[in-house]
Amino acid sequence: MVKLTNTLAQIVSILLHPLLMPIFGLLIIYTSGTYISLLQYEAKRIILIVVAINTIALPLLIIPLFYRLGFIKNLQMHIHKERILPIAFTLIPYIFSFYFLKRLPIPGIISTFMLGAAITVGVSLLITFWWKISLHMIGIGGMVGFIFAFSLRLHTDVLSIILIAATASGFLAWSRLQLSAHKPSQVYCGFLTGGLIMFLTLLLL
Repeated sequence: MVKLTNTLAQIVSILLHPLLMPIFGLLIIYTSGTYISLLQYEAKRIILIVVAINTIALPLLIIPLFYRLGFIKNLQMHIHKERILPIAFTLIPYIFSFYFLKRLPIPGIISTFMLGAAITVGVSLLITFWWKISLHMIGIGGMVGFIFAFSLRLHTDVLSIILIAATASGFLAWSRLQLSAHKPSQVYCGFLTGGLIMFLTLLLL
């Protein structure tokens, strides 16, 4: 039973991995029913490809490389200081994505969303120097904060999406605790950190 529960927790952690959050955010923007949904298909596709390469493909290539070079002892990076270098290198393509989107003739909220994601990674990096905060919960918390801010900024009803994101947050928090990957304080602080950064970025910038 314990093995089955841990397997389920692993699946949840993979499906809601923080590297996937920018793509989830873009899909929410695309299907929001706002004026942004009217963006041309080709533009949507290019944005999605660029963001996927920079926020998923490149970071996933970096981590195994650091493992082979001996900078990290395992791919899970249980020791918080082992996470510093991978997070630092992950931040670079996030910043590049923001600058790329900023130069495109697209609604500003898309590039602002990516800016919030980059700031979140940067803050995660600073915290990781001293503490093992939950990156998973920072990611899902950022998604919840983004959805709230998006709803307020564009005056759109996203209650169903908020409920889905809140439920997913609960499952993810459970999975990180079930796998003993984090202490409760690291999980809760991660969620609040990501949520506040994305919420304030989307509303103030």
